[in-house]
Amino acid sequence: MKSGMNAGTIRESAARVIQWGPARNAAKYGAHHYASMRGHHLTRTGQVPPIANIFAASSPKGGSQWMKALMDHPIVRAHTGLFTLPQLDYQQTPDRIFPPGTFIPGLYCGYTEYQNMPKLHPHRVIYMFRDPRDLVVSGYYSATTTHRKTHLPEVEAFRDQLRGMPFDDALLALINFAAPRLLETASWVDADDTNIAKFRIEDIAADPRDQVARVLKHCHVELTPDELETVLNDVSRSSLQTKDLATRSEGAESHYRRNPQTFRDVFKPQHHQAIDNIVPDLAARLGYPD
Repeated sequence: MKSGMNAGTIRESAARVIQWGPARNAAKYGAHHYASMRGHHLTRTGQVPPIANIFAASSPKGGSQWMKALMDHPIVRAHTGLFTLPQLDYQQTPDRIFPPGTFIPGLYCGYTEYQNMPKLHPHRVIYMFRDPRDLVVSGYYSATTTHRKTHLPEVEAFRDQLRGMPFDDALLALINFAAPRLLETASWVDADDTNIAKFRIEDIAADPRDQVARVLKHCHVELTPDELETVLNDVSRSSLQTKDLATRSEGAESHYRRNPQTFRDVFKPQHHQAIDNIVPDLAARLGYPD
């Protein structure tokens, strides 16, 4: 359905232009309504893609924006035939049915929650892990500096609280705040389901050609060498940073920090202990070194 590609272009333009929160949310709901109508049309006309839904699951700050950029790339969309839904808080509506012909980014939930979601069509899941210690560090800078204002007063109050705290204390507060997310991440470690492929964002950064080809193969997408090179260039960190800065005010910090710190730069023993108190040995279970 070619209109899906046109709608994707419109959605991308709206995302760049609309900065006022309520208007952005209204545009998101409009896109979801369009996806529902499109799904009905695909079903009626027998044009539902063989893989009708692709879910990109992770923890926040765990590579969800990169996965969205990859699967929403025009070349990849041309192969999948899927319309990219704008991200919403899907945990607020766990019983919702996603229409066929859609890519669902930003699925932040535990494995049991995913299992309980209605999935009526052939689908694939990409779950992206990231070192949980770096999730915390990245989450701190996102909360205090780079993330746009949300529509949730309690989240904004917590962000203000973090900004007023000493750095080490703020990291501890953020670890405790993120406890549900760390538990969700842990729940996917032993998930055994042929529809699910699990990756680590660090492995993709180290070997993008092989890893991205594996991601796409799981979704029944095979690109030509030239197509793959174009996609890899467009979803590189530098390219995504440039695109992100284009949507922000002059002088603003990008979602993709220029000089990202890791946990090795900032963690103290109490921070390691705080994560272990929530999920013992999570980093080791995910294959990350000390």
